[in-house]
Amino acid sequence: MWDSFFPDVVVAFVGALLTVLIALVTYMLKIRLDEKRAIQSLIDELHRRRAIADGPESVIRGAEELPDFVRANASVVSMRTEIRSTRDRVRQVDSLQGPLSEMTRACNRYLELSAASPDFYARYLGDLRRELTPLVSQLAGSRRGIVAHQPGGGAF
Repeated sequence: MWDSFFPDVVVAFVGALLTVLIALVTYMLKIRLDEKRAIQSLIDELHRRRAIADGPESVIRGAEELPDFVRANASVVSMRTEIRSTRDRVRQVDSLQGPLSEMTRACNRYLELSAASPDFYARYLGDLRRELTPLVSQLAGSRRGIVAHQPGGGAF
């Protein structure tokens, strides 16, 4: 019995160590996969948004009373919420948090500008789309397998 005690302890220790390593690698892969899914879901959501679809950017007099203005603002608020939710679901690394924070700031900027000058909201929506496009590309470039789509490009 004592002849095999130390080899058995070594085998048990190595087995336990391998089990912990396999669990750690599996956990890290799951985090990366969940992160990738969250980013792709956000990109796809922004791609389908009609509010930021390419369209006329003319001045619309009396826009604050139009239902389209209200819907556009509600859509931007919803996008900002989705972006924040995605930011909470990914790791705290600059390559991910940076573009997501910039996206949130772009939405806030639109909301502030459109509240101050509602007649120009269509122009501000175009600016928002142009600000989000490189940030989406930056996010897609941060992880292999993420496909970048132009914000608003799949709305119709």
